Amino acid sequence: MKVMKGTIMRSKSLNLGHAALKDARVMRLLKGITAAVPVQYIYLHNNFLVDKATQEMLIMVPFKQVRILNELTPVLNIVFNGHMELGYRVFHVHEVEQALLEGSLFFYYATAAQNCLFSKSAAFLNGCSPRLIADQVSINYRHAIDKANKFLVGATFYFKRQNFEYCAFMLHQVFDLMYRAIEVLIMGRDKKTHRIKVHQMYIKTYVKPLSELFNHDEEEVNLLHLLDEAYLAVRYENNYKIGETALVCLFEKVDLLYVLAEQVYQGMMNNHFDQQVSGIFLNSNSASP
Repeated sequence: MKVMKGTIMRSKSLNLGHAALKDARVMRLLKGITAAVPVQYIYLHNNFLVDKATQEMLIMVPFKQVRILNELTPVLNIVFNGHMELGYRVFHVHEVEQALLEGSLFFYYATAAQNCLFSKSAAFLNGCSPRLIADQVSINYRHAIDKANKFLVGATFYFKRQNFEYCAFMLHQVFDLMYRAIEVLIMGRDKKTHRIKVHQMYIKTYVKPLSELFNHDEEEVNLLHLLDEAYLAVRYENNYKIGETALVCLFEKVDLLYVLAEQVYQGMMNNHFDQQVSGIFLNSNSASP
């Protein structure tokens, strides 16, 4: 793979107030990243949803210089070799800016000015007001749930009529939409896949229970396979069969998925409001004589 000429790292491009830049290993990592890819921004944030504090780097590149983000994976994996304590993800700058305009809760906190390690222009990304974010997040999430609910109604309709293949397809759409809604909420971007198995792997670092909705038992593996195959079967008329017992199990999984998704949503919103209240309290105290 051709290694792209990266940005020359200058002190004015660094957010020297960030405590992580006092770590020589982090500085070497930044030099490696900026030498390997044409970086516009690098942010370092804490993933507060996992059991223990986990840090993740968000690397943002211009679309004009890098059209396909996956092309950067091989070289960045080499750069991050030996830094197993840090995860990373790559985004186009314009998609992050658009997500912020649309009220992304994930990017609002992840791209806070204090999290910026590197900015080619010495500027920071801008988000909208906390109140508007809360409103927009609620609207977006509920819209996604409404779409999933319509497919769930369809699944129930086909199940009652014993059209099990179409029922499985409708259930697959429920799983797909629900996973995507949570991914956008807590990761800033959904996974472009229709494989529920891939969604489980994608979300594992952030919400482990959702990555274990189907465990590794043979029966569960087969059930997940039937679910994923349902999407292709209806679209491409493959020879596909699924029984009533398997569908009952999938309906039970959907119930659990809804419960877990709502817990994640409420946890994210509660965390957001708690941080806003804390910020108001701190600002009022600092303003007091």
